[in-house]
Amino acid sequence: MILLRQKRIKIVSFIIILIFILATLIYYLIYTKQTNAVLVKYSNMKQIVHHVYVEPDSSENEKAELIYYVQSATKKIEALFGQRESTPILIYAKSEKTLKKYANSDIGQTYYFPWNNYMVIGTRGFNENVIAHEFTHAELRKRLKNSSKVPVWFDEGLAAMIDGRYSDNEMVWNIQTNNGKNLIDFNLLDSHSAFLPNAQSHRNYELACYEVSRWYGIVGKSGLVKLIDDLNKGGHFDDVYIAIEKNVRN
Repeated sequence: MILLRQKRIKIVSFIIILIFILATLIYYLIYTKQTNAVLVKYSNMKQIVHHVYVEPDSSENEKAELIYYVQSATKKIEALFGQRESTPILIYAKSEKTLKKYANSDIGQTYYFPWNNYMVIGTRGFNENVIAHEFTHAELRKRLKNSSKVPVWFDEGLAAMIDGRYSDNEMVWNIQTNNGKNLIDFNLLDSHSAFLPNAQSHRNYELACYEVSRWYGIVGKSGLVKLIDDLNKGGHFDDVYIAIEKNVRN
C-alpha cells in the first residue's frame, strides 16, 4: 500500500513537472522576444553601465554615445517629474540578427512587466529623443498604481512632449482643427492603435503633444505630480486633469 502511494506521488510529481516544462516552452514560443529581453543578463550581450546592454562587438564610441543619450534622457525625465524612480533595462540591438531576437522594430520596442520594463532600441532609435520617449512611458507607469488610469493620448502626448520629434505649437493645432473650431474628440485617441505607425499617427502624436504641452505649460511639474497623486488616490482622470488647470488659473 505504501509503495503504491509512493508510486502515485512520483507519477503526479512527474506530470506536474512535465506540465510546467510544456507551459514554459509554449510561453517562450509565443513570447520569444519578450522572454529574451527579460533574460538579457544571461545572454552574450554586454552590460556597459547599470541596466544598459549592447552587443559584444560594439565600439567604444558607440558605447560612449549610448551612455550620453541615456544620461541626457534621464535629465529630461527628472526635469519633467522630479527625481527619477524608474530603472528600465535598455538593450541596444544594432545588428539585424540581434534585433530579430529582441524586437519587431528598428526604432524601438518596450516590454512592460510588473517587476520592470525592458526597452529595446534599434539603429533608428539610437538617439536621445527615442530613449527619452520610452523613459517617459516607464516613469509614468512606475509612479502610477494603475497605468490605465491615464488615457493613451496623455501617455503618448507626455512622451512626445519630451521626445522633440513632434510639434507642440498652436499653428499645428489650428491647421489640424480648422482654426480651433472643430475640437478634437480625444476619446478617439484613447487607444494604442491610434498611435501605431501609419499616415494618421503622426497627426495624432502632434495633437496629443500640443494638448499635453499646453496643459503642462500651465500647471508645471507640481501639477503633473499632483495629477499622479490624485489618480493614485482614486480620482478620475478627466476630473483631476481639468481641476488642476482650473485651480492654477484661478
